Amino acid sequence: MKTLMIYGASGYTGRMAAAHAKEAGLKLVLAGRDEAPLQALATRLGVAYRVFALDNAGDVAYGLQDITVLLNCAGPFAHTAGALMEACLGGGVHYLDIAAELDSYQLAERHDLSATEAGVMLMPGSGGSVAMLGSLAARAVERVPSTCT
Repeated sequence: MKTLMIYGASGYTGRMAAAHAKEAGLKLVLAGRDEAPLQALATRLGVAYRVFALDNAGDVAYGLQDITVLLNCAGPFAHTAGALMEACLGGGVHYLDIAAELDSYQLAERHDLSATEAGVMLMPGSGGSVAMLGSLAARAVERVPSTCT
């Protein structure tokens, strides 16, 4: 079974993503820098957790072992996206984040060839404005009566 890791799982959005992933039956590993809140959330959800900071590439690579997809919910993304994308490229892990920040998009674009060669997807902004606004717009269109006759 494929495994999803949520980095920054003990933050507001990370907790929501973790609860939904668990509810959906996904194999889930929570991760972040602070053990106490991670352990509490992991215990409540009945899932595994890993604690690692992003300042040592070896620690990040080790933390991503056996992970298929990483969802980065840890901001500021200008400080987290680079280390996590690099580790994902090295470990063959798909990367998503919720940033919707220009810097994350540009970083993914700079790594495009490496991502293609590694067979991984780098998708910043996957949980933010584009997806939400697209869904909201589609819902609005469904509810508005057509004026064409």
